[in-house]
Amino acid sequence: MNRIGGANGILLLSTAVLGVVGVVLSLTKVPLITTPKIGDIWILVVGIAAYVLLLLMTRFVFHRIVTTELILIVGWTMLEIAVICNLNAAGGLSESGFTIMCTVIAVAFIISIILYVAYYRMEEMKAFYTAMVPLVSAALSMGILIAVKVLR
Repeated sequence: MNRIGGANGILLLSTAVLGVVGVVLSLTKVPLITTPKIGDIWILVVGIAAYVLLLLMTRFVFHRIVTTELILIVGWTMLEIAVICNLNAAGGLSESGFTIMCTVIAVAFIISIILYVAYYRMEEMKAFYTAMVPLVSAALSMGILIAVKVLR
């Protein structure tokens, strides 16, 4: 199957472009009213440390090959934490909304890491469907953020 040509190529390219646009827009500075609960540098430092720790644990404790998904899971979590910290500091996300979103992001992260480790231990079709769960949990998390913002 050719992943570059036809509909697959268009979908892959669209996903990549929209992903980059989403990251750029998510990292755009907003006028802050208060100091963010977690500074950007701390998010970066903890994210890198978490990635290295998870990489080592995944490889040496769970004997799973390390793939791109691990950095995507950690990177998405770091990005979402930065977004909600800045939204909260800009007055765009209430304290309760911030707490809800921290919980939602943590749950999505935990689900993603568990399934990441379990992936190669599953039957082929179960692994195929299971691999969709982290994507769905990330999408639901972002949908919950929109709902929390709207209900505020």
